[in-house]
Amino acid sequence: SCPLRGKPERRRLADAAHQLGDYLMGIALFAGVGGLKAHQARLDVIASNIANVNTIGYRGSRIIFQDLFSQTARGGSAPSGTYGGSNPMQTGLGVRVGSIDLMMEQGSLQTTGRASDLAIQGMGFFILRGVDGTAYTRDGSFDLNSVGELVDPATGMKVQGYVADSSGAVDINAPLQDVIIPVGTAGIVKATSTFSLSGNLNADAPTGTSIVRTVEVYDSLGTTRELNLTFTKAGTPANRWAFAATYDSPSMGVQTVGTGNIDFQADGTLAAGSTGSILVTGPMMLENGSQPEDLNITVDFSKIYQLATDGTSDLSVSAQDGFPRGIMQSFTIGLNGEVNGVFSNGLTRTFAQVALATFQNNGGL
Repeated sequence: SCPLRGKPERRRLADAAHQLGDYLMGIALFAGVGGLKAHQARLDVIASNIANVNTIGYRGSRIIFQDLFSQTARGGSAPSGTYGGSNPMQTGLGVRVGSIDLMMEQGSLQTTGRASDLAIQGMGFFILRGVDGTAYTRDGSFDLNSVGELVDPATGMKVQGYVADSSGAVDINAPLQDVIIPVGTAGIVKATSTFSLSGNLNADAPTGTSIVRTVEVYDSLGTTRELNLTFTKAGTPANRWAFAATYDSPSMGVQTVGTGNIDFQADGTLAAGSTGSILVTGPMMLENGSQPEDLNITVDFSKIYQLATDGTSDLSVSAQDGFPRGIMQSFTIGLNGEVNGVFSNGLTRTFAQVALATFQNNGGL
């Protein structure tokens, strides 16, 4: 063939070879750069996990790589006759970041010594509300602000929960509200509803013998009220003592507010049906313009005996369930999130319950 005719073809072949080389070099460079970028992202994720090793409530992340589509240089062929077939030839084009996922496993719990610090065992998020809307967090580093609201001190957002009614009952179907813990301001009283007597009434006492005891009880306003209890040995039937309670009313004078009979068996133990009750109405307690609720008290005689003694009766009031006014001094938050106030008079009361939110796909938050 003519040499002049071959030169252009050789030049075209040479140009094509150079272009192919440049293309392949470009693929290699792209794959290398892509790998560097993907592994840089992996290092970023690892560095963030390490940097937040002491961040409360932090959720670690993991990175997942995916290979890019491969370029097919030669397709595969099936066996036929004496030909055994061949596999395809493919060139990988590199790697990319497939996903960065949050690790939502339970972390370790630590004791802080602060009653307002909370942690979640299991799934769920605390619910916070602020001027920018609602947020959710696993970080339970909370504190009380100047008005007793439980807040996230880092953002000022308020912790949400269910507020208890005046009896301490919590309705978890009620709307969410700010959790308020009024330490140092809230007061509570408990009116007496029962008291117990214990000891012995002398079995050898003559008929008409009277034993007088004074018991202090509390009304619905926390005011101390004194009741005088008189036990009188009855003549008939045998082994009976009459019971009477009186109250010296500020507005009405001495009033009988309870009567009854206490019967004993032959062995000195209390007979069935020996119970007593006391009713002091609000008008009887009217004083300085304040009128508390009626005092309706059940008297427990179950610890009284009638045995022979040296001539004396050692009857006494062993317990009563009323309390004067107390101020909330501290609080505790239970395993179910209930906030219980502890008062100076020994009472406790539930104020609220911290709410948790759960999601079907935590990783999508």
